[in-house]
Amino acid sequence: MRAELKHSPGRSHPSKHAASSNGSVDAGLEEFIGEIQDLMWKDVGIVRSRTGLKGAIQHLEQLSVRLAHPRTRRSYEARNIHTASLLVARSALAREESRGAHYRTDYPTHNDTKFLKHSLVRGDSIRFV
Repeated sequence: MRAELKHSPGRSHPSKHAASSNGSVDAGLEEFIGEIQDLMWKDVGIVRSRTGLKGAIQHLEQLSVRLAHPRTRRSYEARNIHTASLLVARSALAREESRGAHYRTDYPTHNDTKFLKHSLVRGDSIRFV
């Protein structure tokens, strides 16, 4: 199943020559966003595992230093993409089940008793309500 999901035909990478809001070209920023998109598709996408999710979280945490001081609109957007990706990855790791279209290879069934709830994230804490 995972082999079938290797590539998302609807997804395209931003141009390496995309202009930021101040008109300058920042290929490094676009590559950063592309790196997050690839990581999310590969390890946090439809087919997931604890190992992949933990690796994605670790990678995203390492990437955070590259956006410590955003200066352009696009760099703020990249920081928001990074933040949202980290929240999704952490929530997916906490949800130890398969539900809907999302499949955990290490938890192939759903668990209504524990997870038929919404995820609530506050800081580094995730709880189900």
